[in-house]
Formats: sequence, structure tokens, C-alpha cells
Amino acid sequence: MRRWLASVAAVAVTAFLIVAFVSGRTEKVERVALLMDTPVRVVAYGPRERAIHAADAVLAEVARLEGLWHPTRPGSDVVRLNASAGIAPVRVAPETATLVAAALEVAEASGGAYDPTIGPLVKAWGFGGEQHRIPSDAERAAARALIDWRAVRVDRAAGTVYLEKPGMALDLGGIAKGYAASVCRAVLDRQGIRAGLVQLGGSVAVLGKRPGDARGAWQVAVAHPRKPEGFLTVLSLDKGFVDTAGDYQRYFEQDGVRYHHILDPSTGMPARGVASVTVLTDRGEWADAYATAAFVMGMERGYTLLSSHFDTIMVSAAGEAKVTPALAGLRLDVAP
Repeated sequence: MRRWLASVAAVAVTAFLIVAFVSGRTEKVERVALLMDTPVRVVAYGPRERAIHAADAVLAEVARLEGLWHPTRPGSDVVRLNASAGIAPVRVAPETATLVAAALEVAEASGGAYDPTIGPLVKAWGFGGEQHRIPSDAERAAARALIDWRAVRVDRAAGTVYLEKPGMALDLGGIAKGYAASVCRAVLDRQGIRAGLVQLGGSVAVLGKRPGDARGAWQVAVAHPRKPEGFLTVLSLDKGFVDTAGDYQRYFEQDGVRYHHILDPSTGMPARGVASVTVLTDRGEWADAYATAAFVMGMERGYTLLSSHFDTIMVSAAGEAKVTPALAGLRLDVAP
């Protein structure tokens, strides 16, 4: 009798362990949405309920950040800042102050090639949601006169940001998605997810080793700047962030000429000479903003800026590639 009870107890314990193992097994949960005017994708590996909760939490966080930084949504921090330009500092969310401060760092490092106060020029071209158009020389000159990253004041202690000149306007489109990727990867980590991916358009963040891959690497495809259905290359990543800025992402054509959204503050025109810039780094906001800065600076100056700090792939409008040494072994499809 005692032996029979011991056997029953052993079976019960074994059954409990099997149930516990199955209920806690790693599963893949994926979510997609359209936020920040771009497709957003979240992948989370973990126990099913935890992974579902984490993926949903990421989308909720992106929606919250979009509400802070949207350039036209009433009540957003950016709208309130632009409305108070030249009038008074505006109290903003801590994330907004951090984002603007990071944008100013990149503006200084790039000599203004990336400038978060490019809002008036973006609006003149219609890339802020208006009808796309080619602004006149006078319109571009007027917009350029309002672009000046040095006239932005961030007071972290007071939690305020101030645009000193009336008519100035922030546009954080060249850094916001990268910073959001950083924030969202932290959300996955806090939710107990040890393997995940967040993608906001061209901004990608990876967390942990991907199950099912012998090296634990995530395969991140880089879009080809001239082949809509093709890839320039595929990156194997086990950490960090990657961001691509390209002239194929938002553009319009007129009289056979492509006019894209990456504008050069020094000319008021779309930057020329580069088709795409991909940056790999350990901060999403840097990957995003530095990719934009290098695109504006051109192949030579842009590569010099990036290669001192990051791994990068730059492709010229003519289809020529420049790659930092750590990525030299990549197979690139650079044919036009």
C-alpha cells in the first residue's frame, strides 16, 4: 500500500512538472500596427501570456510616444513647443526633453547636417502631411532662416524646452523612431522577455538571442534603395540597433525627378548623391539621427563621420557602396 501511494505521488509530481513545463514553454508572439506614420512590428519570445502582454505593452508605448511627438496632433509636445516658439519655454514629458537633447547632440556633431528645427522646410515641401510640392526659392530661403538648432534650449531640471525664434518648428522625424525603438526594447526587457525585436519603419531593435538560430542571431534585411521587392543585404545581429535612411522611403516625382524627404538644411533641397545609409550602434536614437546626418553630408563626409564611431553601409545614388571594416564580409546587392 505504501509503495502504491509512493508510485501515485511520483506520477502526480511528474504530471505537475510536465504541465508546468508546457505552460511555461517559449512561444513566439508577433504584433503589427500602423503608428508614427509607419508600420510597426513587435516580436516577443517567452511564455505565451507574458509574450502577449509584452508585445501589447510595446504597441501601447509607441502610441503614447506618438501622442507626444506628432508634428500636427493637437496637444502633442511638439505642437505646443512650435506654437510657443519665441514666446516662452514649454514644460514637456521627460521623454521629449531627452529626445530633443539627443537631437541637439547629433546636430552639433554633424555641423547641422541633421537639424531638428527643420520643421518649416518640411512643411514647405509638404512632407509634414500637406500636399507635396516644390517650394519656390523665396519659400525655401524663408524656411531656412528659421532653421537653427543652436536656438533650442533644453532645461532638464525644469523639464522645459524653448525655441528662441518666432516661427521656428521642431520636426523630430529623423530621430523619434530610433528613440522609440530604444524605449520599446526596454519595455520588452522589463516585461521579462529575453528575446525580442521591435521595428518601426527603418528603425530596428533586437533583444537577446533568437530561439531557433544556432548563433542566436536575428536576421535583419536591409531594403534595396532601387529594388522595391529586393534587399541590399541581410544583417545577423545579436544585440543593438540598426537604422536605415533612404531616398526611397518618402518621396514624390515631378517631371521625372525624385524629390525625397531627407532635406539638406543648407540648401533647402533634398540631399543628393546618396541612396541609403545604414547605421548599427547601441543607441536607437543615434542610429536614426546619424543615418540622416550622413545622408545629408554625402558619401565622403558622411562616411568619415560614421566610420569613427559606428558600423555603417552607405550606398551612393550611382550604386557604389562604402562599408566599414567590421561589415566588409557582407554580400551586397548594389546593382541599380
